[in-house]
Amino acid sequence: MTNYYQMFKQHEEVIVDRVINALQSQIPTYGSMPRDDVRKRVIAGLDPYARDLDNDKPQAFPDYWRQTSYVRAQQGIPIGAFLEVLLVSTDIMIKSLREAYSDSPDDQINVIEKGHQITTAAIAAVYEGFQQHKDEIISSQTYALAEVSSPIVPVYEGVLVLPLIGSIDSMRAGQIMESLLESINTYSADVVILDITGVPVIDTGVANYLLQAARAARLLGSTVVLVGIGAEIAQTIVQLGIDLTGIITRANLQSGIEYALDLQGLAIRPR
Repeated sequence: MTNYYQMFKQHEEVIVDRVINALQSQIPTYGSMPRDDVRKRVIAGLDPYARDLDNDKPQAFPDYWRQTSYVRAQQGIPIGAFLEVLLVSTDIMIKSLREAYSDSPDDQINVIEKGHQITTAAIAAVYEGFQQHKDEIISSQTYALAEVSSPIVPVYEGVLVLPLIGSIDSMRAGQIMESLLESINTYSADVVILDITGVPVIDTGVANYLLQAARAARLLGSTVVLVGIGAEIAQTIVQLGIDLTGIITRANLQSGIEYALDLQGLAIRPR
């Protein structure tokens, strides 16, 4: 049985030098890099390729390029430039191994067929690596926007206000819950005021999120006050039969703050 990895190791220096020369002459980024640094990258990339030539299915080479593409995406390298490195390297690898098997047509054909299979799998892996980085950016931006749209404001010692703006889905509800509980711990809050003036629609799902937040806050020793329930939302709550038992409600933020201060034996009085 042919051992392609062993053949690669016998011709490694020649193949690596060919790839280095091609990369440094065709790709400006590599042209400005020290040759020894390029050599390390080339060897790290070609070794798993040669190993996969002896495997039934490509694994080592796609894994390498998936991980590396994720890192390059973080560094801001365009996917087109990264794929060019992959294609240049694998093309030289296939041609060099075909030369090494000049006296064995069957091995030449096998190198070509398996080589293209490995390269195709690696290209797909590159897209996966870049997509992973893109998904993480989107997730991070979504979380940042959620934090901006749900700021927790300490208005007095032991009193927090959480103004909710926009629609609330399960993902955002989880973020609100996490942020709320962290703030209760951070500020040792006795009262948390949830202001839903900016929430356009209250349905059973949103109501459940609010109830869960209230229960979680109570477990930490905080009282939850719900403010900003308008006439339309109040009517919807009644029609849907939503039970807000256990949540104190007040008409607006001002009355909610007054209630919170009253619990602490304080009051807002004119001078």
